[in-house]
Amino acid sequence: MFEIGEAEINAVADTIRRGILTRFQGKTDGYLARSERALAEMVGVKHALMVNSGTSALICDMVALGIGKGDEVLVSAYTWISTPLAPMLLGAVPRLVEIDESLTMDPDDLERKITPRTKAIMVIHMNNRPCNMDRIMAIADKHGIPVVEDACQAVGGIYKGRRLGSIGRIGAFSFNNYKNITCGEGGAVLTDDDELFDRARLWHDAGTFVQSYDAAIKIPYFAGQDYRASEIEGALIFEQLKRLDPCMAMWRERVALATKVIQEQGRYRIAPHHDPANAVSMALVFPSEQDFQAFSARSGVKNIFDTAGRHIYTNWPPLVEKRAYRDDVNPFLTPEGRDACYDATAAPKTLDILKRSAHLGVAWNAPLDDVAAWAKNL
Repeated sequence: MFEIGEAEINAVADTIRRGILTRFQGKTDGYLARSERALAEMVGVKHALMVNSGTSALICDMVALGIGKGDEVLVSAYTWISTPLAPMLLGAVPRLVEIDESLTMDPDDLERKITPRTKAIMVIHMNNRPCNMDRIMAIADKHGIPVVEDACQAVGGIYKGRRLGSIGRIGAFSFNNYKNITCGEGGAVLTDDDELFDRARLWHDAGTFVQSYDAAIKIPYFAGQDYRASEIEGALIFEQLKRLDPCMAMWRERVALATKVIQEQGRYRIAPHHDPANAVSMALVFPSEQDFQAFSARSGVKNIFDTAGRHIYTNWPPLVEKRAYRDDVNPFLTPEGRDACYDATAAPKTLDILKRSAHLGVAWNAPLDDVAAWAKNL
């Protein structure tokens, strides 16, 4: 959805002219700090931490929650590969949860998959489609399991009056080139929890340099990685955030119009959405794969299964092949992970739904008359 304009160009140029490319150059209130405050305010959480990718944000979330060897983390079978890799890289076993026809995590299957080793639930708001957070949070609270919101593909999204990324215990955004706003590559950790925030900060900053700009961390320092974002990324996101809500409002208007026209035509079934008033994406779901193929032959639209690539669990080689870079850090060689399954039998409902569903791209800034005509002629 993003667009780059003079405001972003000027902010980046200002950063370069000042010669301050990292938050550690002096104690200035730079673009990263301002972007983090703006993100936290928009989402409605106490803390936001910018990092170098959405993947890094998800790993920070796992570290913050203490996820590690012997643990299980429940993830949707329909998500980008980074979601299951985050727990896997820390020695935990990702367990697959089916989706339903909303194209988001199926709460019924989620509850069935919970075991005594389940230490986190990672919900994924795929393609700006919010999960059924009312039911998922109720299930998580019942079992005492923290929820991680992977909102990497849903920056700025809303679920029943709350921003996506603020509902679970901790959340993650991505600012990759294909996301709602971008700095090329980047991400953010979001949480209300002071200790989780401190753990994420330490992990993202090697557990050391963070002390040079913030002595407020109240937990013992531990070894971490380096996921730091630069001031240039902060400058881009600071300006992109100013565009986000107006663009999302335009997007909602166009999706609502397309939905209305398609429903009036009565030819196709629109995939259920958990907050239709705030929808910024739409999809069709058909009774069978054969019905979809007939539609595809007429329209040229391809199904999600054939177009989603690494967003489908059967296309995740490290998991399908249960392979890590060394055997002694491979969670699938432990007693807890040996029975993990990622073949076609692991989530058959998900594969079936994706083979008979299609996302419909509605541009956020398309002329309304064009949107209506396209929907009518679909």
